[in-house]
Amino acid sequence: MKKGWEESMNSRQLEYFLAVAHELNFTKAAESMYVSQTAVTQQIKALEEQLGVSLFERTKKKVVLTPAGKVFLQEANLLLKRMETAIERTREASSGVIGSLDIGFSIGIGNTGMAEKIQAFNEKYPNIAMKFVNQSPSMLLKSLKKGDLDLVLMPMFEERYYKDVVVRKIGEDRMNAVFPRTHILAQKQYVTRRDLKDENLILACTPDSEIGEERKIIEKFWKCGYHPNVVAKIEDVETILLMLSANMGVTILPAYLTIPMQTRGRLAAVPFGGPEDTIEIIAAWRPDADNPSLEKILPFLETTQSVQGELPEEL
Repeated sequence: MKKGWEESMNSRQLEYFLAVAHELNFTKAAESMYVSQTAVTQQIKALEEQLGVSLFERTKKKVVLTPAGKVFLQEANLLLKRMETAIERTREASSGVIGSLDIGFSIGIGNTGMAEKIQAFNEKYPNIAMKFVNQSPSMLLKSLKKGDLDLVLMPMFEERYYKDVVVRKIGEDRMNAVFPRTHILAQKQYVTRRDLKDENLILACTPDSEIGEERKIIEKFWKCGYHPNVVAKIEDVETILLMLSANMGVTILPAYLTIPMQTRGRLAAVPFGGPEDTIEIIAAWRPDADNPSLEKILPFLETTQSVQGELPEEL
């Protein structure tokens, strides 16, 4: 067998070989392929030279497969099928039907209806593998800009911090104040900034409010003439909830983060502020993203239903 035959063999040669092997007649094989007999003869001859063996015994009366030809017949069917599969999968990968997505999400996003969206996408495109990474909002934005993630699902604070990425709103949720269950305000139907102006406030943000988290909460306090006592700035929500359980303060969080509160026993979540006190939930990706699978998932990330209920105007 000549060296390098794998590189020079092509699918057309395999198709011609299979046609002749089926018909055991060069003329009929050529007719079935809608080409000239000369073309078939030349391709079979070239194939035999590449393999270094004779595939057919030719006489004036008949054409039969040689022992080597019989073996190659079995392999040729598999080779052609593998070629076709490779071509099909390559085209599917190019169109995004087969591929992978690295998706980052912040804690609690599954409570916004996003889990159902991802489930629907996975059922539609089972050949797109998804790898999920849970990070804080500030880390998600950094990872996305570095190219470590294809897509992030997270809350949006100040728009100016997201100018380098493409943003699509996929939901909106109200804000809740969270208290130790024994706190006097935990019994109210809703609370306002006036209620919280003298409380020890624990903010869910980085110490430097890297993506505008602090301003999102505090600015309206200032506009109302209140200067809340911020005792801590912590991005890790679980740490905040531990501090609340220890009666070290109160906090304000998106409602989707407070859904599990009912099972915690020691904490209570109460609707906060007025109808304008909401937070956007977004999907974000890089403007130069070239992952074709990204285009497949975006239609599934349509706006999710908000859990916001009817709240009075803030007093």
